[in-house]
Amino acid sequence: MLVQTAERMVGQIEALVSEIEALRADNEGLRAELRDAVSMLERASKALGDAGTAGRRGRRRTGAAEPATVRGVRRAGVRAAAPRVRRTRGRATPEGVTPQVVHAVIAKIGGEATAAEIAAEITRNGVPVSGRAVRFLAERAGAQTVVGEDGQRRYRV
Repeated sequence: MLVQTAERMVGQIEALVSEIEALRADNEGLRAELRDAVSMLERASKALGDAGTAGRRGRRRTGAAEPATVRGVRRAGVRAAAPRVRRTRGRATPEGVTPQVVHAVIAKIGGEATAAEIAAEITRNGVPVSGRAVRFLAERAGAQTVVGEDGQRRYRV
């Protein structure tokens, strides 16, 4: 019985060895394909030259010599602590759309409406707004939130 178990284990080990050899062969094939793809991308990049990199952020044209300034030091790999500039996005909803406007539209529609219906009504009147903005403003307007039978949130005044 011990001999049979050992023979079975040897057979399993031989199967694993052959599977590893097959995987290594596949791996070599994939590496060759990857090398070809990388060389093709490098050739394409060289063919584009300056035209392909001129508009990219953080890159300069290759022919321009850089003076020995802070910028040149940064390019060499030493980065100074530069102040970060935080950009503001501004107002997401138009200034004409306020919680009071949303409240009035809900009342006009019939006292209960979904955010999409409210947004469509406001947009019909010339001020484009999204349902997401309306949800935010409806809460600020004091509208009561009710989940309808269809599962949609409805706002009531």
